[in-house]
Amino acid sequence: MDKKILKEKIWPMAENAARELGYEIVDIEYKVGSKHDLLSIYIYKKEGIDLEDCSNMTRKIDKEIEDLDLINKPYYLEISSPGLDRPIKTRDDYRRNLDNLVEAKLYAPLDGKKIYEGSLKDYDGEFVYLENDGNIIKLPIKSISHMEQKIVF
Repeated sequence: MDKKILKEKIWPMAENAARELGYEIVDIEYKVGSKHDLLSIYIYKKEGIDLEDCSNMTRKIDKEIEDLDLINKPYYLEISSPGLDRPIKTRDDYRRNLDNLVEAKLYAPLDGKKIYEGSLKDYDGEFVYLENDGNIIKLPIKSISHMEQKIVF
């Protein structure tokens, strides 16, 4: 089964299950292994995902995935949080990270800098807006090579 088709068939069903449980689907990945394949479904909620959330989603979706009969070899189902270090790439990623501290790395320097850090305040189709020390920094999305949540210890 083609990974893209598998994702397209599982996503709506996973999205419905997640919505009923109060989660949001971030991504679905399918990785082929030598003995077992791995179907990973990443879920999100503002308060964070814990083991109970993963268990609830697994119970809700496991049988439904089996009933789709799309995977013809042994596989593991993994329900997980997307993780704090997941790249921020899509409009949904921007929305989920509003007011979070982020680090944006640029392909080329902008005003002499390639790395910007600040609180993600807004986004639109062309720009993200970071706040740093009371100043708003406007970064063109097409100039960002990598952006992720900044983890402060």
